[in-house]
Amino acid sequence: MAIRDIPEFIEVGPGDLIRAEDWNGVQQQMRESLRTHHHSRQIDTDGIADGAITASKMAPGSVTQANIAASAVNTTQLADRAVTTAKIADNQVTGSKLLFNTVKAGSVVLASNGSTEALVQSSAPSTKTTIYFPTLSLIGTATGGFADVTAQMVYKQTPPSTGIDVYVRLVNTGSAQTTIFWQVLTFA
Repeated sequence: MAIRDIPEFIEVGPGDLIRAEDWNGVQQQMRESLRTHHHSRQIDTDGIADGAITASKMAPGSVTQANIAASAVNTTQLADRAVTTAKIADNQVTGSKLLFNTVKAGSVVLASNGSTEALVQSSAPSTKTTIYFPTLSLIGTATGGFADVTAQMVYKQTPPSTGIDVYVRLVNTGSAQTTIFWQVLTFA
């Protein structure tokens, strides 16, 4: 692609002879032009060779959030373990961002000062790496008193078995009978 606003170094016409001093002069003028040239035109994407711009050619801090297109960085561009706890702003991981599985659910009527246990999982995987979360809903409490219910995870093992059975223990220390819907969750 010719650029018409750059004059010739030495103007010649058809049939003119090329003399050695003309040729040498053109070479010298080209070298000097390259040494002193500063781009005043925008270079579009087609003008940059693939792989020509490397990290070492970029000034520190030259790529800012404003230079990154929306949705340009996704899980493919992130290295494994690239997002650390220190990089997550406070209050940014919410319940809707966590994925839970229901291990087991049920309901029970619990008398005042009563307790019960329900099997959640038998021969559970490593309880060292599996975290269980009990959740409760009180869906009916008898009038004339109050319900005060706690849930607790209980792990049982009977030797010589190496399996661990996981239970949820529900305790009502209140003065009224209540109906409880319970579920035990773990991370998906």
